[in-house]
Amino acid sequence: MEDLDLERRLRRLRRVVDMLQTDLRHEYLNEKLLAEIDQHMERGIATEPRCGKLPATVDALRESALSTGAKRFDDTIRACEKLKDMIEDVVSRLG
Repeated sequence: MEDLDLERRLRRLRRVVDMLQTDLRHEYLNEKLLAEIDQHMERGIATEPRCGKLPATVDALRESALSTGAKRFDDTIRACEKLKDMIEDVVSRLG
């Protein structure tokens, strides 16, 4: 995948994570956004060698979101922050 294409895909993924995080702050789990994150990963990000750590981070986010504990929203918000940081790390190394 070319740098520009990967950067665009990662920026779209980040926007979805931002929207999910906003909903989580209002204690609402938007399952459509979780599914959209998975779709972005399936469209090539997960298999891109430069994004090697992102799939595990997305898995951790999903696990936090689907948990039933009292800290579910807080944990998932932190998982979103971690994913966004990792996305920015990959983007900063491109081009």
